Amino acid sequence: MGERDSVPESCDCCGRDAEDCGMLDVGWVSDSRLLAGGGDYCRMCAHLLRIARLAEQCAWCETPLVEEERADAEGWGHFADALGDLHPCCPRCLEQHFGISPRMRLRGSF
Repeated sequence: MGERDSVPESCDCCGRDAEDCGMLDVGWVSDSRLLAGGGDYCRMCAHLLRIARLAEQCAWCETPLVEEERADAEGWGHFADALGDLHPCCPRCLEQHFGISPRMRLRGSF
């Protein structure tokens, strides 16, 4: 995470103000691979850009999402809230809260 003297004004990915995207509260990630001059990213953008990984869990039941490949095979999905932020959701909660049948049951059942 960022440990330099000056706090970035905003995230170089989402463009939100450092205070709005949590950079002042939880820190940020600096990376020079994506931008030639380097960039500062909020933790969520760093996670989505695969610069740093955050522990994820289902937004409803808090079941941990352990491995991305396994979660995809099990039928995990993401839903957007009113602000457009994506949240992980396990197959059971997808069905319970959104009426979306788990993909595992849909595969091979004709």
